[in-house]
Amino acid sequence: MLICCSSKISFVKPNSESHLRLHRPKTKNGKLNNSGFTIIEILIVIILIGILSGAAVGTYSGVIKDTNERLIHDKLQTFFQSCKNRAKLRNLNIRITYNEQQKSFINQDSTNSFIRIPEIYQNSIPKLIEIDKTGNFKIDGKDINSLNMLLINPNGSLATITIRL
Repeated sequence: MLICCSSKISFVKPNSESHLRLHRPKTKNGKLNNSGFTIIEILIVIILIGILSGAAVGTYSGVIKDTNERLIHDKLQTFFQSCKNRAKLRNLNIRITYNEQQKSFINQDSTNSFIRIPEIYQNSIPKLIEIDKTGNFKIDGKDINSLNMLLINPNGSLATITIRL
């Protein structure tokens, strides 16, 4: 086996201990220097880095998914709460419709009151939500206290969020 160290080339017997090291140059007095890493040590470090990286990526993607769901939940909660406050303060009935092409909820009684949520699974959304003068929400004439909706995550899976009304 041929080992190259600095500018000297030396031949080492395959059965000797020195051929197990990647880098073992001789010192000035002719003794072997024990610094360096074995191939096994390097492979173990590479495997450990791979395992830790895989765990970190899985955790990170879960955090991103949860954060995205929470953001959409908070946006919808705020929108419906503002519509409820508007109905109570102005003493009027409000109609909220869902526009499938724009993927947005629209307050029919206000020209600039809408919220666009493209991640919502459209089959889980009622077409009309009404709010009476007292702030009660109704779908098809029935009072409701919460609204369950499905979200489409970036990986294609569905998640359920519940909006308290």
